Amino acid sequence: MEYPVGNITNEDFLAMIGNASGFGQAGVAGGGNDSYINGTLSPLSTTTAPALHGTYPSGYTIAHIVFASIVVTILMVIIVVGNMLVIIAIATEKSLKNIQNWFIASLAVADFFLGLVIMPFSLANELMGYWVFGAWWCDIHSAMDVLLCTSSIMNLCLISLDRYWSITKAVEYLKTRTPARAAIMITAVWIMSGLICIPPLLGWKAKQPEGPLPQCQ
Repeated sequence: MEYPVGNITNEDFLAMIGNASGFGQAGVAGGGNDSYINGTLSPLSTTTAPALHGTYPSGYTIAHIVFASIVVTILMVIIVVGNMLVIIAIATEKSLKNIQNWFIASLAVADFFLGLVIMPFSLANELMGYWVFGAWWCDIHSAMDVLLCTSSIMNLCLISLDRYWSITKAVEYLKTRTPARAAIMITAVWIMSGLICIPPLLGWKAKQPEGPLPQCQ
């Protein structure tokens, strides 16, 4: 049996509740959503749309958002400041300007920009549940995310190989590990990381999911 509310059937009413709760409420995308009040169709205010039923489109409550923002912000500050100090120390201290520390400095550069450029926007996207920074920055952000994460991993591999060769082939490797060769190895890491992140910028990527809210995946 259907229970009409004004001109609305029971199925319509249940569908409206489903659309207004959980992930991807349509009202957040520029206030284009409508709601039924007392059996009539009324525009949903853009100021109240993001916080329907006490949650945001991401599904997090305000308390969750505040807590996560504080914790992750502290983590980002530690990452940025810590890696910046590593870079400054290696660049300024004469005793630290040895070739093996060049690899550590390259890793610190990748992690520094991850904390400074990638994590703030990723945090905002996660907590809000949708992307508000535009399609252009979505492409750039995603490419930089891949570039920096890949270079960070490959720099760790390079450091591991350097330590491994220094132990297993100590005399031979240390003779051939010249500044020029170390620079070539570090450059190769960043070039390979760049080659991985470029194709999506040229159109080789999955189509962004369609919906009432802009997404960046």
